[in-house]
Amino acid sequence: MTKDKRLVHLDSTPPEGTTGKVSVATMEAVVENNPQPLKILKPYSQTGGCVPVFLQPEAQIVMHALFSCFERQKTVQEGLVGDLLWGFEQCGIPAGCSAVGLVELEKQGYVKFQTPDNAFINFQSTKIGEAWLRYQQKLLDMIYDK
Repeated sequence: MTKDKRLVHLDSTPPEGTTGKVSVATMEAVVENNPQPLKILKPYSQTGGCVPVFLQPEAQIVMHALFSCFERQKTVQEGLVGDLLWGFEQCGIPAGCSAVGLVELEKQGYVKFQTPDNAFINFQSTKIGEAWLRYQQKLLDMIYDK
């Protein structure tokens, strides 16, 4: 920089055998290797017995279905509410039953519904079909081994 705060381009001659101007830059990064602790899923035999009996029957059915999916897939994945309703219906759980169950699970603090613009909504919203089902800590504590 010059005294009047302007950038000055310094000409340099290109290395022998090259034809154009050469720009040299170096970058450095420090990466910390702190692996996240592995979470172990409880088997369905443990999680299925943890479903609270005070929940409405529809919520119990949905929770059992979720736990069964987690065990089969060996992973916990969130998904679109519309896809979840469709999938449960393919397994014999009526969409109305799943909807009532999800509303109850939300009311009890086990799940939330989040739109693609990151807004949390209730089940009565017109955007519920494209909303993501977000598992809350209360549910996650039931499915992961400590």
